[in-house]
Amino acid sequence: MEQNRVDEIIYITGLIKKSWIGGLSEAEQAELDDWKNRSEANHQLAEEINAADIAHDLLALEQYDVTSAKERIFSKIQGLNVEPVQAATPVVRIFQLKAMRWAAAAILFFAIAGTGWYLSSNRTPASAPVQISRAVKVVPGGNRAILTLSDGSQVILDSVANGVIGKEENVQVIKLQDGKLAYNDGSPSAAPDSKPVYNTISTPRGGQYQVTLPDGTAVWLNSASSITFPTSFTGDERTVTITGEAYFEVAHQVQAGGKRVPFVVDAMGNKTTVLGTHFNINAYADEGPVRTTLIEGSVQVSSGAVSAVLRPGEQSRLGKNSYAITQPDLEEVLAWKNGKFLFRKTDAKAIMRQISRWYDVDIHYKGDLSGILFSGSISKKDNIEKLVEILELDGRIHFELKGRDMTVMSK
Repeated sequence: MEQNRVDEIIYITGLIKKSWIGGLSEAEQAELDDWKNRSEANHQLAEEINAADIAHDLLALEQYDVTSAKERIFSKIQGLNVEPVQAATPVVRIFQLKAMRWAAAAILFFAIAGTGWYLSSNRTPASAPVQISRAVKVVPGGNRAILTLSDGSQVILDSVANGVIGKEENVQVIKLQDGKLAYNDGSPSAAPDSKPVYNTISTPRGGQYQVTLPDGTAVWLNSASSITFPTSFTGDERTVTITGEAYFEVAHQVQAGGKRVPFVVDAMGNKTTVLGTHFNINAYADEGPVRTTLIEGSVQVSSGAVSAVLRPGEQSRLGKNSYAITQPDLEEVLAWKNGKFLFRKTDAKAIMRQISRWYDVDIHYKGDLSGILFSGSISKKDNIEKLVEILELDGRIHFELKGRDMTVMSK
């Protein structure tokens, strides 16, 4: 089978896989329909790809090692010495369909079997292996964080035993059995005239953590992030400050008299004000404007003279003098909280920034990576070798990992 035909099948198979989750644009759907109608061969191949037995076969491959599975699939393609199927050919031979079926299986394996990954272009697979120096073992991130108390003392949360780990005024700081942190003062708020005492939880690169604040608000911290908050909320509002990225499920709080107490998040000068809702804030310094994404409820975001109110499913990008409101892919926004990487036509450098934070590696670039986009999903529990091996299947980039230094090279 000619390489161009294999590339074509791989690309079309990616579209078909994407259609399973309703992810096709109108243009992509039209392209897929046109391809299927171009010949009987194409139509039959589409049926083969959608057939239940192929899905079963590929899911059976899930237990295979990625590298050996890749070699097995592509060796079958290369071993089928057949001519390409012409669009005008009225009869489709069994061996031709078999060749196309294995070509489709190659991409579908990486799409749904072991990694959930599918390529965003019709590039050929990379042949050079990832170059790795094992002097330093790079492992996936986990529940790691440091608690800084009001007196400046620090507690390494991932190594301290469960139970009460500190006390601030009348508030107990408790590490729960599931690794989360909670504050317990027996009441929703402290006396109005009490002086606030602040704690900070910081996650390093390769860390994440979950904390329940004194008011019952649940917070998930992504890697290389922090949150500073009072150990008891007083006054007319509840204010916390974050860096990096955090997801909030804000608890309702009512003062005497029935007045709701707003919850305010300060992120790089951007303020998000809510009463009780679920939302995500991305405020990494290297990710551009602060992005606030509302999952449910209502929030007001502001920066300087700029202000906007978000509805569920909307995302704001606020600068000092401008803002934009979009409707992002919520699954992609919350992927980090749900334990996976998820990319939808994401550029290579944006992906590498996430990899850097989660695996605690420093990224260096050689060559031009502009215009290289990826789509796919992989568990954050997988090791870095597996992730970069999948990225290299695109054929346009190559990786070298030496200790904690990773070099990304364009081909």
